[in-house]
Amino acid sequence: MLIGAEGFYAINNPFQTNGPKWFSEIKWLDFDMYLRMDLPGVGSDPDVVDISVDDSKKGVTIKALAPCLNINDSFPRSYYTYIGLGCHCCEISSVDNPQVTDGVLRQILSTTPIKGDDGAPGSPPEEIHSLLFLGTDPYADPESTGKILQPHPGLSEGPASAYEYKQLLDGSVYVRLDMPGVSDVDINVDFVNYRLIVVGDAPTVSHDSGGRSYSAVAAQANIFPINPPRVEHNVDNGVVRLFIHPT
Repeated sequence: MLIGAEGFYAINNPFQTNGPKWFSEIKWLDFDMYLRMDLPGVGSDPDVVDISVDDSKKGVTIKALAPCLNINDSFPRSYYTYIGLGCHCCEISSVDNPQVTDGVLRQILSTTPIKGDDGAPGSPPEEIHSLLFLGTDPYADPESTGKILQPHPGLSEGPASAYEYKQLLDGSVYVRLDMPGVSDVDINVDFVNYRLIVVGDAPTVSHDSGGRSYSAVAAQANIFPINPPRVEHNVDNGVVRLFIHPT
């Protein structure tokens, strides 16, 4: 967890150190809307994600489940969120190829212009959409940096914190870290100066505006005062889980 004079680099995740901020990113691709949304803990199984277009064809509802993958996880997590077009010039015609990879949902919403009473199509989407999303730079938006972390707006049930720490009966410690976009090949765990440091990199995928990096102090020296601990870790669906065993 890194916090500077201005606060956390990204108020959506205490461990993020660079890259696009906030839980979601929207980008217009001519007549299509690209959506990236962090859903840490949600897997690639299509049965755990439900995406439906509403009757107005102006938005989609996203429901997803992140089950407990370890007996030490406190609770499963559920997500429920709505994404609307925010314009009057077009409507959603289809949801194309939604995929969840390493706890990140990516999908393209195809749109078609709405015809007016005279049968003519509405304003060109690129003109309207550029005004709607003017100033939403996922890197520079000052509203996404601060000293107070924000919960995931789509989290409807389960722990909101990106960090979970639990002392186990055998003297070991269990730690959960949310690092959406990070896979098991993008992680590095080191014991440095009596601190357990976890560094992860989430690469750019599809139409993402960029990749993201994370750095976390998973545990401090007071839990292993004599010798460096033995550490086991795994990464599933953008969630890092560590077992820290005293030696």
